[in-house]
Amino acid sequence: MKTPANPSPRPAPVRRSRKSPHLQVYKDLLEPKFNDASRLFEAGLRLLVSRLEVQSAVMTRVTSMGYEAIWWATLGDVAPGPDVLEPQRTYCARVLEEPGRTLVIRDAAADPEFRQHPALTELALHAYIGVPLRRSDATIGVLSVQHSAPRAFTRNDVVLANLVGNVLSKVMEIELLKQELHTTKEALDLTMSVVEDSALEAPVTRLPSRSFLEVWLRACLFMARRRSESMAVVVWTLEVTPETSRHLRAIAEQARGEDLLVDMGRQSFALLLPRTSPQGAEVVMGRIRRLLGLIPMGATIWHPLNAADQDDLTIRNALRRATEALRRSRERKSPPFDQAEWVIPKVAAEATYHGGRIPRPENAS
Repeated sequence: MKTPANPSPRPAPVRRSRKSPHLQVYKDLLEPKFNDASRLFEAGLRLLVSRLEVQSAVMTRVTSMGYEAIWWATLGDVAPGPDVLEPQRTYCARVLEEPGRTLVIRDAAADPEFRQHPALTELALHAYIGVPLRRSDATIGVLSVQHSAPRAFTRNDVVLANLVGNVLSKVMEIELLKQELHTTKEALDLTMSVVEDSALEAPVTRLPSRSFLEVWLRACLFMARRRSESMAVVVWTLEVTPETSRHLRAIAEQARGEDLLVDMGRQSFALLLPRTSPQGAEVVMGRIRRLLGLIPMGATIWHPLNAADQDDLTIRNALRRATEALRRSRERKSPPFDQAEWVIPKVAAEATYHGGRIPRPENAS
């Protein structure tokens, strides 16, 4: 009887990795050394938009004042719309109702729970992934992945959104701690200035002086640079009398809490309006002229994207531009005499101006 030949050995089974295909992308996100948190935010959001092929990815901060979109990326870098800039109208609130889980909506129109939601009926957001951003036991924000058409998000898509959300929430927590420490330090500096320097208030007008302005700018412009927020700067001169002093104090009292009217000395005054467009500043200047008369005024925009303003936390360059505009206002020989002159750097004009009677931007520094 013949011995059967040994059967050929069976090939070993091929082991397939169960790792998510997004883990390499996650590694790529963490390996670069980012000196600025904003660059990491941008990289993470762009990664989600490109990998998941969605319309936008948005980081929203939740505060006692409501929702604030602090960073975003859009497909093709198109300008953000209400679905990005108004997170209170999206599905963010639903994420916060159950902060322990990720909200996944593949087609809101086919989901009875969401088919009447304003995010769908008003903003046309059909697909959504919402990841809670947490700080210890508190929810500090929401990472939103959004698309205007139904998307069959896979488990790996949701895993990627959660991985990126975990990284961004830790970085956001660190940035909030930095901000709190900075605010505390500035409060201590201001207290020390009050103790050490009695000149924080101008003696005649009783308005904040240049010394106070220096302390105020350090606190205000720190966050303005991080958020790329502009500030309108308006200057004028006025003879100081008891009557004009009363008018100036009335202007200061009617201003928003974040605005500042400063007595710069030598009968010169500066009004600083954070997060105010040229159009908004024109409205404020109209109110001032109703009290002070049709005085010459000069204005500019301080903007952190302008090269001359980026590292100028004393706004010296912005004050110089506003003073130049004031000179032009004084020299105007034709109407309208009741409007201020502006000197606006080109980059600031492109970022803040959307129509109205504001002069052509100049290559001013």
